Amino acid sequence: MKCDYPWILTDRQRCDVELLLTGAFAPLKGFMTEKEYRSVLEDMILPSGALWPIPITLDISRELAEKLQAGDILHLLREDNSPVAQIKVNDVYPSDLPREMQQIYGTDHQDHAGVAILTKRHPFYVGGTVSETNPTVSEMARHVDFLPPYRKPSELMERWKQIGKPVIAFQTRNPMHGAHQALTMAALREVGDSHLLLHPAIGPTNPGDVRAAQRIRAILALAKTYPQDSGGFPVVTVASLPLAMRMAGPREALWHAIIRQNFGAQYFIVGRAPADPGRNPACSDGYWWPPFEAQRLFREVSRQLTIQPLFYPEYAWHHSRREFLPYHDGDQSGCFIRLSGSRIRQQLQRGEALPEWYAPQPVRDILQAGAVPQERRGLVILFTGLSAAGKSTLAKALSNVLSIRDARPVTLLDGDVVRRYLSKGLGFSPEDRHQHLERVAFVAQLISRHGGIALVSLIAPYEADRRLFRNMIKKDGTFVEVYMSAPLNVCEQRDPKGLYAQARAGQVQQMTGLDLPYEAPENPDVVIDTSGESVDMAMRHLVDYLEQHQLVTVENLEPLFAPIIP
Repeated sequence: MKCDYPWILTDRQRCDVELLLTGAFAPLKGFMTEKEYRSVLEDMILPSGALWPIPITLDISRELAEKLQAGDILHLLREDNSPVAQIKVNDVYPSDLPREMQQIYGTDHQDHAGVAILTKRHPFYVGGTVSETNPTVSEMARHVDFLPPYRKPSELMERWKQIGKPVIAFQTRNPMHGAHQALTMAALREVGDSHLLLHPAIGPTNPGDVRAAQRIRAILALAKTYPQDSGGFPVVTVASLPLAMRMAGPREALWHAIIRQNFGAQYFIVGRAPADPGRNPACSDGYWWPPFEAQRLFREVSRQLTIQPLFYPEYAWHHSRREFLPYHDGDQSGCFIRLSGSRIRQQLQRGEALPEWYAPQPVRDILQAGAVPQERRGLVILFTGLSAAGKSTLAKALSNVLSIRDARPVTLLDGDVVRRYLSKGLGFSPEDRHQHLERVAFVAQLISRHGGIALVSLIAPYEADRRLFRNMIKKDGTFVEVYMSAPLNVCEQRDPKGLYAQARAGQVQQMTGLDLPYEAPENPDVVIDTSGESVDMAMRHLVDYLEQHQLVTVENLEPLFAPIIP
């Protein structure tokens, strides 16, 4: 018997559904079955023989996976529970994350952004064809959900017919600047009498990337500085693409080309280290793949593509010639200045002016106006530990200090207080604790998103729940986990609320530390043992960390209990 089930899509899943519905992921018509998944992992092809390098999978919870059967209908809902599509279930299968990490990323290192994304996914995949629930609703949803100027493949292909020239596509997840402009102009010259599609990905990308809206504004400003073609028409089309980046390096670059092939482009620019998340601690240049490995992969599979790759080196500023020119590793001339995307983000966060040569003035103005310095970003500090470990005390003390020393609004979210208003009726079972933590994290995320500081005191006994909390906050702000590591016997001696005594007497059930375990954080940002540190010492310890990481500025921190000055 066929059954119907709902599933609320994540931001990443919402992007995948959109690109499946519009044909941007052709020849795929739905999320991959296990057979397709395995074939793509091992050989970069679908069972049909079509080239496809990246798994397109719908990850679902174990609870839902145990209910679903082949032939069931899974209704795919937006965050507000409105339907956007449905999937006719073909199969449900466990993900093979170790193999997926190895084949797609070549590593299981958590410092790799793509690996970190995978580890956050649900444990099961569901495969099957995706279709629109209601075309009118889907059309409205895509206008609401995605930043303009988003255009479907059919819309852009109609534009190409009107332009009547070969189209060169350029993918970016970063703001475009002078080097990008020089590179794309070189491509226009190489192809001759052609048109350029600037097609930035606006779905979830690498944590810390410049916000999508700001990137689009900068790219629109840059597009105005390109010359017109011989007929007096713009040589550039800008369209946003709701693509969730996988940060999968060479495989992803090949995937990007196939997607642009589906948008009607004839050429695709392949530069240096595309879709590499950087920050590889084991490599001096920070890359996870050789910088031009993507170009090697394209040469290997070029016969399976109809879109033609255009290979270019890195472009850098030549300070004596005052222009962007091709730069090759090992150049010893000393004439080139190179600025990485991470370096630019750091300068913007520090409020530093970008070099004049970096990009045209309108682009620099947009990037600098939209930059949020580190000390003004949203900040969430989670104080976790056993009951009576000192979480609320330190959080309240820090709240007082930051309220005086920091311009951002400070909000205290105490676990017990929040229970009275947001979690009334929930108990202390692992399941109820998880729901309680999700609600607190949601509120903290909203505070962070709008540039505030949230100080959260919560037992949060499970590592998986704290990881969820961290991941929610990192979408919009900075997260700091403070482990109050006071041992159980010290907490029992304090017992200001009498909870331990009541638990020992059988009057309170599911007491963390007695009836239920507390999983100590694996990698907390700050560890404070209040059995050996006074409140003043703990405060100094915590503030030192926050200042060293440029999260707050608290000068001349006086002792909390200093004598009154007459």
